[in-house]
Amino acid sequence: NDEEQKRMVLCIDRAAPFVVEGGETPLFENGQPSGYVNFGMEFCNNFEQERVRTESFVNLLKELDLFEVREATFTPRNADGSAGAPQKIAEYFAVSEDKLKALPVEKLAELRDNGALGQIYAHLVSLLGWDRLIAMALTRTAQQPVAANA
Repeated sequence: NDEEQKRMVLCIDRAAPFVVEGGETPLFENGQPSGYVNFGMEFCNNFEQERVRTESFVNLLKELDLFEVREATFTPRNADGSAGAPQKIAEYFAVSEDKLKALPVEKLAELRDNGALGQIYAHLVSLLGWDRLIAMALTRTAQQPVAANA
């Protein structure tokens, strides 16, 4: 971002191995940015707009003091089938359902009307995926061949 002039700047690394003079995909056509460059600029603009929206959403959640620190844990099974010692996989911030429920009705209506409440519930539902994600990671690890000692 060029904050002084309130614009975004698209830069091209001419030293990148896939940027070559006279390549298949031109960056300019008739002195104007090509469709490829325009697509890249549109992607960057959309990305920036979503970044700003996300930042605003997170700031709203902070202002309402809805975050709490949570941990994702995994409890492995011992060889005899009993539960092993729980292992912390990640620590992260999440919306507290208790804090959300404690908000005044007017604030909940405001969140509903501005679309934030739907996003909050989408976030809460996505948290249910931790167990599935951990199980997928363990399955992949178990399927990887053990490296042979040289």
